[in-house]
This record gives sequence, structure tokens and C-alpha cells, in this order.
Amino acid sequence: MAPRHVESAANPLVKELAALKDRRARERSGTYLVEGRREAARALDARVDAAQVLVAPSLLPGGSSVEAWQARAEAVGAAFCTASASAFKRVSMRENPDGVLLVVRTRRTPPAQVRLPSGALVLVLAGLEKPGNVGALLRSADAFGADAVFMCPDQDGPGGAAGSATGADLENPNLIRAAMGSSFTLSVGVGTREEVLSAVRAAGLHLVATSPAATTTVWDCDLTAGVAILLGREHDGLSDWWLEHADEQVQVPMRSTAADSLNVSVTGALLLFEASRQRRGSAG
Repeated sequence: MAPRHVESAANPLVKELAALKDRRARERSGTYLVEGRREAARALDARVDAAQVLVAPSLLPGGSSVEAWQARAEAVGAAFCTASASAFKRVSMRENPDGVLLVVRTRRTPPAQVRLPSGALVLVLAGLEKPGNVGALLRSADAFGADAVFMCPDQDGPGGAAGSATGADLENPNLIRAAMGSSFTLSVGVGTREEVLSAVRAAGLHLVATSPAATTTVWDCDLTAGVAILLGREHDGLSDWWLEHADEQVQVPMRSTAADSLNVSVTGALLLFEASRQRRGSAG
């Protein structure tokens, strides 16, 4: 049976999908977009709850076929639709789209439901606001063997609601693109700061906060046992609440007198690499 085809960029379906670029529309509909062949393939491999697969045949590069994507859609029970290049580009968030896009139903996992092994390595992101930074950190966490990532979008107040608009949401298109599929392969728990801290304590993890005021460097911190690496907002770092609950504070030593700080995604990557290095050295 031939799939449904959308030709006009003014089609109601196109308008509906294009609206999902906005966070409020994503929250209202309970769905979000995953664009790109690599990201879509990894999302489907990770068994996300895909509602629809949209493909623009004229934009597909060599080695990718409409039939293959239709088969993947049918395998997970998702609707399948083809679109003209103009209709697809209306929905796309990329300058040069590759013709594949998923509509996925939002599915959040509370931190307490994330299963962790003994001696786990966890990354905790408290209130980060820039989707690109969060995506890059998810990619680093995946690359350096983190067992999970905990996100609390609001690190201030009496405990902001998960997904509050003060921090980057896991379904942001720029976050998904920066993560390059790692947001689907990693175990990610999203909750309030209290829920995240409770999960860290329940797992018996040593909570290590990053702070430029710390006197201990990351090189002198033991990251071989169960540990949760804690990172704060881009412009002002961790709140007093998080610093008070941390078991230890560390800094990344720098030689420059002009550069007094690092991008949070760089700091996180350095700490994750150091944890991976130490653990490799202690194995066996």
C-alpha cells in the first residue's frame, strides 16, 4: 500500500509538526521531533515511542531508501508519510536536511526509576539552560562510560518541577542534534533537585560538585568508586543549595590568567574523561 504523501507546505500536518519546534507546543502535545538519519535510527534502535516517521524522498542521500524507512516505521507501529522537499523543509530545523524526521511521544523517567550498577558513574546537570551544552554533555557521558545522567531543569527555589522552563528540556531539537543520538542510548532521569539528590543518596554515590573556588583539583579527587559529577548553570554555576549538599568540591586547574573559566560542556568532558581514566587504571 502506498504511503500517505504531503505535497504542500501549507498542509495542516506540516503546520502541526512545525509547531513542535516550540517548547510550549511540545509540552501541550506530549510529542517532540527527532530529525536526521543518524538520530532517527538511534532513537528507533533505543525503542522510543515513535508516533510517526516522515521522509522526503528527494532529500534522502544515497544508501537510504523510502522502503527501508517505511519498514522501520511499520516495525514499531508508527504512521509513515512521505513529503515533498518544500513541505519537509517547513518542518526541518536544519540548513541542509537529510530527509528523515520522527515524531516521538514524550516519555520521562524519574531519577528513582533509573537502575544503576554498583560503583556507578553518574552525571548530574543542575539548571543548565543551553540545549547545545546539555547535548554535548550527554554525548561525552556516553563516550566516557557514564551509567546515567540526572537532569533537574530548575536548581533553585523549593524544588522546581521537572521540565520547568528555566532549564533545557530533553526534547529540544538542538539538544538532540548536539547529543548525536546519545540522548536515546543513555539512561536519563529527569526530576526536581530533591528527587535527583535522593536518587544519588539511595545509590550510595559520592557527590562531587564543580566549583572554581574549590581547593581540590580533579586530579586529586578519587573518582574510582560510585560517584556523581555535579555541574551547574552556564552563567553562575551551582546554587548554594547544591554546594551545601555536595560531599566534595573540585576544580579544573588552569594556567591562563585571562581565561578564568571553561564552558560547562568542556568542564564536564574533562571530569568524565578523568573518571574514565582512573577507573581504567583501577580495573583488575
